[in-house]
Amino acid sequence: MDDPGPSSAYYARFPSTSTGPTRPPSPSSPRPSTSPLTPEDGLYTLLNIPRSASEAEIRDSYRHLATTYHPDRQRDDTHRSTAHRQFTEIQRAYEVLTDSTRRTIYDLFGEEGLKTSWEVGPRVKTARELREHFSRQYHDKKIMEAEALVKPKGDISVVLDARAVFANRNLFRTPDAMRHDPIARASRVRPGQIMMKHSFEMPVRERTQVVVTGQMVSRGGGGGGNVVGTVRHQFGSRVWGEAGCSVLAPRVVTTKGTYTIDEYTYLSINTMQQTFAAPPTYTAQLGRRIYPNTTGFIIYRSGFWTLGPWGKSMPSNSITNALLNETSAMSVGVTTARPSGSGWTVETQAGVVANHISADYSWRFWGLKWKVGGAVGTDTGINGFVDGEGKVGGQSRVGCMVSLALGGGVTMRWRFSRMGQRITLPILLSPDLNPYVVLGSTVLPFTIYAAAYHFLLLPRKRRRIADRIKDLRSEHADHLAQKRQEALEAQDLMARPVAQKVAVEREKGGLIIISAQYGLAPAFTDRGVRVSRTSAKRSEGEGDGRIEEEVEEEVVVDVTLPVQGLVVDSRLHIPGGRGKHNLLGFWDPCIGEAKKLRVRYLFRDRMHEVTLDDTAALRAPVQAHALSS
Repeated sequence: MDDPGPSSAYYARFPSTSTGPTRPPSPSSPRPSTSPLTPEDGLYTLLNIPRSASEAEIRDSYRHLATTYHPDRQRDDTHRSTAHRQFTEIQRAYEVLTDSTRRTIYDLFGEEGLKTSWEVGPRVKTARELREHFSRQYHDKKIMEAEALVKPKGDISVVLDARAVFANRNLFRTPDAMRHDPIARASRVRPGQIMMKHSFEMPVRERTQVVVTGQMVSRGGGGGGNVVGTVRHQFGSRVWGEAGCSVLAPRVVTTKGTYTIDEYTYLSINTMQQTFAAPPTYTAQLGRRIYPNTTGFIIYRSGFWTLGPWGKSMPSNSITNALLNETSAMSVGVTTARPSGSGWTVETQAGVVANHISADYSWRFWGLKWKVGGAVGTDTGINGFVDGEGKVGGQSRVGCMVSLALGGGVTMRWRFSRMGQRITLPILLSPDLNPYVVLGSTVLPFTIYAAAYHFLLLPRKRRRIADRIKDLRSEHADHLAQKRQEALEAQDLMARPVAQKVAVEREKGGLIIISAQYGLAPAFTDRGVRVSRTSAKRSEGEGDGRIEEEVEEEVVVDVTLPVQGLVVDSRLHIPGGRGKHNLLGFWDPCIGEAKKLRVRYLFRDRMHEVTLDDTAALRAPVQAHALSS
């Protein structure tokens, strides 16, 4: 049985690989495309305003809070001292967010940015210029570290021919002279093509990198290798390109470039010069975002072509013969990628020889990213695949793809990757669609993984999360206790002005918060709210006199006063996109866990109730919140 090698034509043409749908190509560059620090919302939450708030909105919120927390408005020295601490934080948030320079720094780099000394320059810069200025300064601070980095990438692919393992004994010339037990069959696995590739990147300037790639292919006792040098350059925010050439014969010259026309549209062109006896083949791709998560694309492949006399008379060799067989084709497709990890791709191709239609769908399930797809065409035949990939540890990923091809058999492809290093093991299982091989390579692994996920991986993940939450609480115990005390003090300060506000709202039939509870998401049920849970067993005493008791932990807190304090003119608005534990009078009773807020309020003498996730926005009153009488 000869080794045909891996059937890679289908995967090369398929518009959506196992790692995700087609996307605009982007260069590898040490310059961060976004801020390397996670933006913070603490100051915005403190003032209960969105990140897009205008200066007038910031000022209105500050004045509203100042009426409650200004020290001069308190009734005794104890309350004045408490109010001073709260008012100092409110005033600082107001000063930072009304200063365009400091606000830009905070939006980009958070609290750490406010602690850093920046060379601001002229204060007449626009907000956009300030963002670019600070991003440039941050990059300059990190450029020395970026230049010292070498980004190595390794790729090893070993094709294993296991067709003889599952082949019927009648296919062998002397079946009676051979052993057919499981051990003997397993020993029939033979290595086929071996491919090794290694590259490393060296930044030579701020926007320029040199990539050196070594390649080696071995098959049937023979093989070869080459070294490819590539120069990448970022010409601007919209244009980048690269050019590469192999060092040894056969010399191949390649170029790639992408131009971002606008925030929705891009154009990418790749060329390959395999012989100077003919013009280079090229591929042009035009993509445009047509919906928030959907991109349409058109791909044109030139194949072999001539330019006047250039290309009409070519010497006969393996390279030119392969080039002559390349034909032009055009593809049109649509791809969707949602934030949840699900998505789909549909593509159709028409060409002189290659014509096909393909589709795939991906989603997340049981801790893995799954993808199924298929294609029908003159070049691909009838193909299908199922793929699953997930994390193993922090930096490692493992994936497995099983492809089925009518007339092409069954192939299983394992992938192992970690820190830029990847190992691929394509295993040729069967030359035809053997039903036993198909079931054994799809249903059996799926069943094994399902059992392992439910009885091993999921419990292990839950224990790891529980241990992490326990460590977080232990590590931040003092901070959480301080935040709780500050929240209670803030509630004490707002008790009197909130009572006055309630009296005004009640007189005009406005918005009155009956109850507001905030805490652990599973504690909120249709029957009510479970305000505590058993967290651990505490032991006291020694020996026979030891007493063990279950400790009740507070997981839902009363935030009725703080929520009522946010009501202005019978309206309540809490912006979304961030947790609510930083609101004045709130604290986090269950750090590291999902939380919800349930608010029951009275408006126009009718009861309303709403329960929402921690990061969801809240607006009240809303007709949909009304309870049936």
